[in-house]
Amino acid sequence: MKQSTGNDYRRRLCKVIDYVYDNLDKDLDVNKLADIAAMSPYHFHRIYRRVADETINATVRRLRLQKAASELIRTDRSLLTIAKSVSYTSLEAFSRAFHKRYEETPSKYRARFKQPSAPIESFKADIPHIAQEQRNMFDVEFIDLQKQGLIGYEHQGDYMEIGQAFEKLFMFAGTHDLVTDKTRSFGIYYSDPGSLEKSELRSHACLTVEAPITDAIKEQPEYLEIPAGRCATVLFKGPYSELEKPYDWFFGEWLPQSGMEASNFPPFEEYLNDPKNTPPSELLTRIYCLIS
Repeated sequence: MKQSTGNDYRRRLCKVIDYVYDNLDKDLDVNKLADIAAMSPYHFHRIYRRVADETINATVRRLRLQKAASELIRTDRSLLTIAKSVSYTSLEAFSRAFHKRYEETPSKYRARFKQPSAPIESFKADIPHIAQEQRNMFDVEFIDLQKQGLIGYEHQGDYMEIGQAFEKLFMFAGTHDLVTDKTRSFGIYYSDPGSLEKSELRSHACLTVEAPITDAIKEQPEYLEIPAGRCATVLFKGPYSELEKPYDWFFGEWLPQSGMEASNFPPFEEYLNDPKNTPPSELLTRIYCLIS
């Protein structure tokens, strides 16, 4: 694919991604999405699959169920209301689709992972007396990380929607031959989601690159760096919608009682497998904290 052609396709398909994220509660007819991309439906199917590495129907289904999983954990909305918010007209159809992807029913998923309505206190007065099972909730590993050069798109808003920036970033990288078997995927998160309104949250969706991009390309991603240093890390296995649990433990319980000091760099995550072809229960996310 010529780079000029790739750039044109990427811009048009990014409009589709934006539309899908903004309209998960609506009928996302393929003909409508093809119109947004200014392509015939036949060519749209093929080009989207080539650039995004999955079919448009798979993308829509994945994003709808990912949003539903987050709603199940973070809200008290009824199952039917959540089903309708991601365009399932019946609870039965929603439950079948959810079970197929998450390997359990929506009600069982909510019962296992529903967060408490009251916020968890980040710092506890009795930190030395934290129960042994809480201290050992996750294994903390220490890694000497080399400096990582990155390209990234900024995301403003709910961290659970950073996937929108990642979808666009992978399209950019794919149409510019920047993805190799050594490419790593990181998310950088600048604020505590329990302390700010969702609209105020800021993050970056990032991929590693060997050097900054020097060509003047429209909508070019930013160049960023993660500095080299000693990191405390936690490896989490499971859906992205459940990541707040290891964060609360890592930064609210383990770090204060560890005797260590976090450096002046925000927490970041590395995504070790691909949500497009990995069941949510098998997703691996490594959470990093640079130690000063």
